[in-house]
Amino acid sequence: MFGRRLRGTDSPITRETGFGIGAQVYVVDSLEDPTSPFPDGPTGFVVRAGGSAWQGVSVIGGSARVWMVEFDTPQYTVDLEGPLQRVQLPERYLRLAPPVVDDF
Repeated sequence: MFGRRLRGTDSPITRETGFGIGAQVYVVDSLEDPTSPFPDGPTGFVVRAGGSAWQGVSVIGGSARVWMVEFDTPQYTVDLEGPLQRVQLPERYLRLAPPVVDDF
């Protein structure tokens, strides 16, 4: 139901998506999805599961998980609301950031 936990952390990571607390993400921009609330594709990380519980939330087009995302820099929505530092977003608007490779 909740997926698995990474060893040594309290972060629930879902098997299906890889999303969880601490995941670095970016929001899809309006070119990828015209319904995206953020036109410029901001980056940030997941700070907690959104809403009041882990249950799926009913949204247009089906149900989806919601995550609380903290942005790297404050952002404005397509309706010019903001600046926003933290927002709740459905998982469908989020993508995992590519892994960083350390070259030593």
